[in-house]
Amino acid sequence: IADTTTVPIDELQQSILDLSDETGVAATDIAEAVYNAISAGQDTADAVSYVETTTKLARAGFTDTASALDLLTSITNAYGLEAKDATKISDKLITVQNRGKTTIAQLSSSMGKVIPTASAFGVDLDNIASAYVVLTKNGISTAESTTYLNSMINELGKSGTKASKALKSKTGKSFKELMDDGGDLSSVLKVLQDVADESGVSLADMFGSAEAGKAALSILSDGGEEFTASMQAMTEAAGATSKAFDTVSGTSSAKMQKSLNQLKNVAIKAGKDL
Repeated sequence: IADTTTVPIDELQQSILDLSDETGVAATDIAEAVYNAISAGQDTADAVSYVETTTKLARAGFTDTASALDLLTSITNAYGLEAKDATKISDKLITVQNRGKTTIAQLSSSMGKVIPTASAFGVDLDNIASAYVVLTKNGISTAESTTYLNSMINELGKSGTKASKALKSKTGKSFKELMDDGGDLSSVLKVLQDVADESGVSLADMFGSAEAGKAALSILSDGGEEFTASMQAMTEAAGATSKAFDTVSGTSSAKMQKSLNQLKNVAIKAGKDL
């Protein structure tokens, strides 16, 4: 499936082997990831560099390359991003892992379920990432956080719900319009909190489902301070993946694995020459 008019197959093979030498990940695993990246819509010319980011994310996030790739491509495609944005996305995901009580492995099995909903209603990655930090930090599992966030965003965004009606009445704008204007989940929920206070009910009562209410209450549990701090951390996330990858790769076992993998690659190259 590779476009060999853009990248000759020998050059693609060499790039895969070089990346394998650098990261200590088996060349066969990287080749499969490159195939899947191209299948997911990445250009052949960008596929290896995209997988390089994916491989480092996987190693730093305690998961396999396939899972990390699935998460990264889900985010890239849902938000209409490009291969050049992969490192920025990865850095934000590692920041979630660092600040919250979750791992890339856990995010990769759940986060893809909320990303399409978030994208449809204008909720950007910084908001979703920050919400995961807060919810998991408050003791909610990654899988439950996904369910809660999905429910909350749906109720905020779908017309006709109690939450969406309250937002429209109070601000004159829909949830998506507020997000498109630069708002964040915390500021939107504070508007709902004001409506709830005026009505003499709790914030959770502004939602039809218990899951949505729990997500909202968690995000505003400290007045939204942790959420705001996490939003700021997302803007300063550059370099988080490389730093985490270097830390994990610096262990004795990782160095030994890398050396053994390089020997295997020497054998692959020798076999190719023969």
